Amino acid sequence: MTSFQVWLKSYNKALFALLSILISCSAMAQSEDTVVLSGPVEKVRAGYFVVELDHVSPTLRPLSLQVSQSKSFASLLQTVPIMGNFNQVTLTGFESGHYYIRAVHQQRVVSQTAIEVTVEHYPIWQALTLFLLGALLFLLLLLTLIMGHKKAVAND
Repeated sequence: MTSFQVWLKSYNKALFALLSILISCSAMAQSEDTVVLSGPVEKVRAGYFVVELDHVSPTLRPLSLQVSQSKSFASLLQTVPIMGNFNQVTLTGFESGHYYIRAVHQQRVVSQTAIEVTVEHYPIWQALTLFLLGALLFLLLLLTLIMGHKKAVAND
């Protein structure tokens, strides 16, 4: 093997090592520029839920969450700014329906994927039934207290 071939072989090894380092640095830099969102997997029965933020780099602060009812985010329902260094955010005030949520930093989408949350409230008949049952129990309690008070006064 000639000295040129030896030099070429070591040059190729060095070039390959440099390329590997650049690729790994690029992957690390890319992972620092993305946020992983996670939310409820099952249907939400109330109008609020918690969204968890993972792998949030300090360079991505301040962060905002965009909420839409379409997967393409053609029209936004709301934008929620996340001011602190939080890893969980509670979103509230949602009606029944499907919602998509993604993370944004300075008008640039930084979440790997948008999460989908389905809100399905309890039916109104169920809420009214529970309310009326509670009112009935409260009236029974009041009636018991009044009757007991009358008996106590009568015995004195």
